[in-house]
Parts: sequence; C-alpha cells; structure tokens
Amino acid sequence: IEETAKKLGRTPQAHVDMMADYAKKLWKQLNVNYSDFIRTTEPRHVEVVQEIFEKLLKQDDIYLGEYEGEYCVSCETFFTKTQVGEERICPDCGLPTKLVKEESYFLRMSKYADRLLKYIEDNPDFIQPETKKNEVVAFIKQGLNDLCVSRTSFTWGIPVLSNPRHVVYVWLDALTNYISALNYHKEDDSLYKKYWLDGEVVHVVGKDILRFHAI
Repeated sequence: IEETAKKLGRTPQAHVDMMADYAKKLWKQLNVNYSDFIRTTEPRHVEVVQEIFEKLLKQDDIYLGEYEGEYCVSCETFFTKTQVGEERICPDCGLPTKLVKEESYFLRMSKYADRLLKYIEDNPDFIQPETKKNEVVAFIKQGLNDLCVSRTSFTWGIPVLSNPRHVVYVWLDALTNYISALNYHKEDDSLYKKYWLDGEVVHVVGKDILRFHAI
C-alpha cells in the first residue's frame, strides 16, 4: 500500500480511503447490507491490536529476532528459497520477490503445532472441504516456522507500543478486526460475547489465502 500510494502520488491514507469507498459501493451493488463497517485504520481497531501484541509479548509468545528471506511486496508475505525457486518468483501471485533482512518480532507458531493438529482432528468439520483440510494438515506436519509479525522497513501500519520503530505485520493486524469490530476487551463487550463466544463462527475465505487463515 505504501509503495503503490507513492507511485500514484497519494498518501497511504488517501489511497486506502479510496479502496474502502470502492468496497462500500460494491456491497451496495450486490445488495449486501451490514450493521458495521470496520477499517483497520480506526482507533478502535488500533487499540485492540496494540493491546494483544503487548499481551503476547508479555506471555513470551512473541520474541525479538532478525529475519532474512524472500518477500513478496504484493502479497505481503515471506517465502522460503524452495518456495520461490531460482527465478525468485512468488508462488501465489507470480510477481518477483526480493531479499529482505531486518529486525523483526516473531510469533511462536511452532509452539502451537501439536495443539492445532489435535484441534483439527477433534473437529473434522473445522476446515472444509476435506481436500483443503488435508492440505493444511500436511503443511503443519512439515513443521511450522515462527511467523514474522513486525516490520521496520516501512511506516504504514500500527506501531508496536513498546517499540514504535516496528509496525505490526498485516497478518496479525488485519485478522484482529473480526474481534475489534465486536468491542473485544471493552467495558461493553456484549457484541463480542454474542457473536464470537455464544454464536457459531463461520469464516469464508478464498482458497489462495487458506493457509494463513486456517492456521
């Protein structure tokens, strides 16, 4: 977003304002009504993301390290050398990746691999269809790498409260909007309890982003 906005001569905020407007127009054309429209630039979302990040740090689920790997700017995703091949091409979108090395915070994904596999086994309908469930299980069994959850090479994003030089990585930030929209950890969290804890949560995603969402 930061790079695209710069090329178009806009600020990142002006660029995402246009994108949000496109989304609202699309829902209208599809006759889709909604009771809330959250954007991840809103203060109510920013506060929740920062709070969760600090909580994960405190309980040692996040640690500070250094990352070096092939990065796809378009997908905002890191890939291994095996995944990008000698041509250094993103396996998801087909665009060239670039080698990035920087200080980063990491989420201890590896810590939760066994628990995740057990959950999927105990809840066979958790990921559907079956072929996609098998794909996710196979990926986890290959061994989960700890996930890079902050960046320092750009400024567009939510700053880490305890270390503002870092911005929270998109996958930890954006996915949190499912609960920040429901007043998670607020004085009146009745919406969070109603929809996230007491109701059935159905998450519909495209197959190209299954791995991040399902894991």
